Amino acid sequence: MKTTGIIVEYNPFHNGHDHHIQETLRISQPDVLVACMSGDFNQRGDISIINKYDKTKAALEHGVNLVVELPYICTVQNAYVFGKSAVHILDMLGIDELVFGSETNDLKELRKYAELEIDVTRLKQLLHDGNSYPKSYGLLSGSLYPNDMLAVTYLKAMKDTSIKPISIQRTNGYLSEELGLIASATAIRKAVQEGKDVSIATDIQIPEPLFNKDLYPYIRRLLFTMSPQELSSIFMVSEGIENLLKQNAVRHDDYEDFIEASLSRRYTRSRIQRILLHIANHVTKNEVAGIPEYPDYVRVLGFDEKGRQLLKKLKEDVNIVTLFKNIPEPYKQIEWKTSLLYASLLKDPRAYIKRQLQGPVIINKE
Repeated sequence: MKTTGIIVEYNPFHNGHDHHIQETLRISQPDVLVACMSGDFNQRGDISIINKYDKTKAALEHGVNLVVELPYICTVQNAYVFGKSAVHILDMLGIDELVFGSETNDLKELRKYAELEIDVTRLKQLLHDGNSYPKSYGLLSGSLYPNDMLAVTYLKAMKDTSIKPISIQRTNGYLSEELGLIASATAIRKAVQEGKDVSIATDIQIPEPLFNKDLYPYIRRLLFTMSPQELSSIFMVSEGIENLLKQNAVRHDDYEDFIEASLSRRYTRSRIQRILLHIANHVTKNEVAGIPEYPDYVRVLGFDEKGRQLLKKLKEDVNIVTLFKNIPEPYKQIEWKTSLLYASLLKDPRAYIKRQLQGPVIINKE
């Protein structure tokens, strides 16, 4: 049974993602296609515009056979942790190939970057000089595009596995705001926020879209009421950033104004947004310190018959979780908190909380 993996976020699912799936099926020709997907929050610190069950359904309807979840604490991290954790989960599922998008689409060149041993001392100096981590890494290893950076992370993570990497061409910028047949998720989210029709770019419905700005009133209250000492206990809060965030929360009523005021060469938008999510979810440094380096379980979000067959084959060797109650501690406590926060922004929080406790999405394909 040949099994191929992809690592995705689908914020939201769009035509470019469908292209990725169809190209993966064409090139790899797997018996089973597995997607390791972030849940209700994403790697760059964004809340998902649609919930993870709707994302799962879209993936299954467009050719994926099994969707598994990348835990929150592995998702809302830098690219290195995100990539390593996702590859680890897919490796537990025994995938043969991993297919990812790349701007350069030059696997030989990307492998060279993956082999680089970064000079930690030089990296620390660049960071000390006020450069962000991505920029510092770029200065050490050359200029890399965002998906190329993720590709390098995947390649590094695959070194100790038997997984074969396959690169496909990424044709549009992930931050492009141009709406068309193949549009970025950024462009689609912006258009939805502006009340525009996005049907040209995606065939899924977005009935109750959520955005980072929806969280800002709650985050702002926390920044008003939590002491600097309390904030400094939150995961990723360091170097006195808590004081700046508290000051900016007082000064700015608007989320974007708050973010812009908090940015610096050291603190990118993504890093600030990740910190804010950890504050909103009350994820502490002590909690994270008690979590294994890599997940020791696989949570299933959805499957079709082919996905079911793979799960049946693996159930004796892998800790497969299909019900929330069976998520191992301490992951379960963090997943519960993050689920409650997401639910709190919906019109019917209780319905979504109930959905969390139910089983996976199951699609019967004819």
